[in-house]
Amino acid sequence: MIIYNSMIIWIVVLGIWNKLVMQAQGETQRFTQKQRDYKVPMYLAILTFGYIIFWVGMRSGVADTKAYINSFNAYPSSLATIPQYWDFSENKSPGFITFSILFKHFISTDYHMWLMTIAILSGIPIMLILRKKSKYFFYSSFLFMTGLIFFWMLNGMRQFWAATIVFLFSDWIEKRKTIPFMIVVLIAATIHFTVLVMIPMYFIATAKPFGKKVMIFLILLLLAVVFLEPFVATMEDVLAETAYSGATEQFAQDDGVNPIRVLVMAVTPIIAFFGRKILERKADAFINICINMSVICASIYFLGVFTSGILVGRLPIYFEIYNLILLPYLLKECFTRESSKIMFGLCTIGFLGFYYLQMQNSYYVSEFTGILSGWRG
Repeated sequence: MIIYNSMIIWIVVLGIWNKLVMQAQGETQRFTQKQRDYKVPMYLAILTFGYIIFWVGMRSGVADTKAYINSFNAYPSSLATIPQYWDFSENKSPGFITFSILFKHFISTDYHMWLMTIAILSGIPIMLILRKKSKYFFYSSFLFMTGLIFFWMLNGMRQFWAATIVFLFSDWIEKRKTIPFMIVVLIAATIHFTVLVMIPMYFIATAKPFGKKVMIFLILLLLAVVFLEPFVATMEDVLAETAYSGATEQFAQDDGVNPIRVLVMAVTPIIAFFGRKILERKADAFINICINMSVICASIYFLGVFTSGILVGRLPIYFEIYNLILLPYLLKECFTRESSKIMFGLCTIGFLGFYYLQMQNSYYVSEFTGILSGWRG
């Protein structure tokens, strides 16, 4: 676990460095007064995510990495083979395979370079949006690690890549650029089919937080739990033809989403609910979208407790990344100055505890790190 711990330490060190530099330049007051407009220097953002991306790209055996490597090695390098993968009745990730074939043909047949490239393409969108939208870039980056969102880059990288592509264009949700956003979703769906869930959820995300549309969504979700068996049967039929086709047989044996994760994911929407009057006065359009995304995330995780962590439990990643921006905002805006400090402290301790509980048996494997590969939590 030493590699993962070092990522958190790196974020903390850079955050402290940024604060010291600001103080030395006499910019603390400007930052306080114009916090919304402040952006972390690009070099610090690159250093922050560059370190994470480096280790993600250097891996060779974490979680499902071996399966991806075997698939990459099996892909042809001939451009003439690309059309055969665009039969949606046979294949649900033609864009991902096409990218891999093009990579092998034009760049390299070395899977190390392939993994590093995907790590870069997945990490940069997160970095750019956090730098642009988060009022606390380093705390958001800290949540990226301790909330285990980073682990999607190691396990489930194809789905996470699709999620980050859509996240990169999240401004289009705020600006109501419906058609362009839907086109992006459709493109991302060629990488991972489940990103199509963003199409109906787009209309919930643009609704008033805790308004009628959101309440209807929650009611439908509760009905899904009440009528669980027919709902699950329908979901299995739908997902059986997607990227999860091989997982449906595991459904009955799966215990669902860990309740601890549901509790952690529920913290953000609960704070938003009790602070909704303050948030209404702020009238921040993007934060309102983040609130709805957070509600959707927690709701789907809740459903996953009663169903499958393999199937339903993997869908929230499309919404969970918005919590990286929302939670620090809520901790700052929904509490007094002193209570805000306490809440930041409690959340920091809580997320570190969550990280430790979930990652204590984790490992990191790389062909380049030698003895570090043998360290376990």
